[in-house]
Amino acid sequence: MPESVWQTQRRTVDSAVDFPTERRIHVSFNVAHLADSLPFYRVFFGANPTKVREGYARFELAEPALNLSLNENENSVSGQGHFGVQVKSTRQVVEIWRRLHENGFNIVTENSVECCYSVQTKIWVADPDGNRWEVFVTTEPESGEGCGPYCICHQEFERSYIGALQ
Repeated sequence: MPESVWQTQRRTVDSAVDFPTERRIHVSFNVAHLADSLPFYRVFFGANPTKVREGYARFELAEPALNLSLNENENSVSGQGHFGVQVKSTRQVVEIWRRLHENGFNIVTENSVECCYSVQTKIWVADPDGNRWEVFVTTEPESGEGCGPYCICHQEFERSYIGALQ
């Protein structure tokens, strides 16, 4: 929108969508097969999508504040890096581990590892397209170890395919 339009805008328009925070992150993934990805994200987030259409699904989460869209694209390829959910206690990491484990996720665990110049306890999973997710708590804010080429952050690991959920 050109700046002149902003300057002449006299009416404030609120969001047509309500969410409990002032801001939330929006991430959009291309996925090869929505039917494979939907069960994964239902279990990973412990929530159902708020909208499902042919080739599209959206999760709108209050905790963490996230708007995640899945767009089916059979030519999809896994991106670089990884995604994460930072929690406030090891109890929360264990609770999420339990939910994922009970649903057949392939989980990699790390206890009290030095990573990103802090000490963290975390779990890792990969979705059907290879997008890697970590759930972690920082247990010590400082350490001497960063994230080198041999860190799990840069490794591929077994993807989780979850059976269809009702």
